[in-house]
Amino acid sequence: MEDHSLMRERIRLPLIIPVDPYLRDHHFEGKVILPAAEILQRLAGSVQAYSSDAHVRCIRSASFDKFLQIEEYSQVIEACHELEVFESGRIISKLITINRIRGAMIRTRVHAVAHFVKAGVHIAGSHADMTLSQGGRCYEITSQKLYSDLVSFGPSYRNVRDVVFLWETGAMAKVFAADHPAPLEPLGSPFPFDGALHVACAWGQRFHDIVAFPVGFEERFIVKPTARGETYICEISSVSAAEKSLQFDIWIRDSAGSLCEEIRGVVMRDVSGGRIKPPRWVLYRPPVGSDA
Repeated sequence: MEDHSLMRERIRLPLIIPVDPYLRDHHFEGKVILPAAEILQRLAGSVQAYSSDAHVRCIRSASFDKFLQIEEYSQVIEACHELEVFESGRIISKLITINRIRGAMIRTRVHAVAHFVKAGVHIAGSHADMTLSQGGRCYEITSQKLYSDLVSFGPSYRNVRDVVFLWETGAMAKVFAADHPAPLEPLGSPFPFDGALHVACAWGQRFHDIVAFPVGFEERFIVKPTARGETYICEISSVSAAEKSLQFDIWIRDSAGSLCEEIRGVVMRDVSGGRIKPPRWVLYRPPVGSDA
């Protein structure tokens, strides 16, 4: 995102995040990790409190650079929110932790970055019914199999419902806005977006033999915040795929088909260094005689 205006100020605010029990169901390689969807909710809420002019439901150029690990006995996460405020109204928002090590040495880690704009018009294009464009054979995975074999989170984060439908070009599934005490403002429930990422992870395992986690996106535009206790439809379109990196566009709709969220340019990568591999049963095998 180009912005040639001058930076007006840089401020650092305390950001205290309560560690509710449901958060401990989000783990990776034995470590409890604060989900990207929760991070965005906290940053957006802090930006909104700082500047009522910020368009917090349009998030651009987001990156999740380092996992924020939740320690076993922590009751709160004591973090910082750094804001770089530009004359144009753009705000670069960073989630930071600061730890003292070896006495006087200070270690500062940037865990996430997101850009917010002043009453901007979102750049993502409109999207017609993606299901009409899905071609080829559909592969189905039950939500039980998804969470037992592919995305090994605890019960609070098992919010994909019924069946995941996978095509070579994308995927579709129902996602539930779980009834946990996650903040709903200002972006809506974090669970449908989080569940959509689980579906994208399953797609990567099926068609590209990698277990990929989100590391950023180009833009997330929230038209209508998702509501606790409701079920939504997520549609996922594969944009590009490299050896260790995948890119998707994602749409989340309500039961009537109205658009709630549009997330463009979601980048997912293998962050385990190849240590975690998909189960053999899920891997795609092209039909005999095909050119795939």
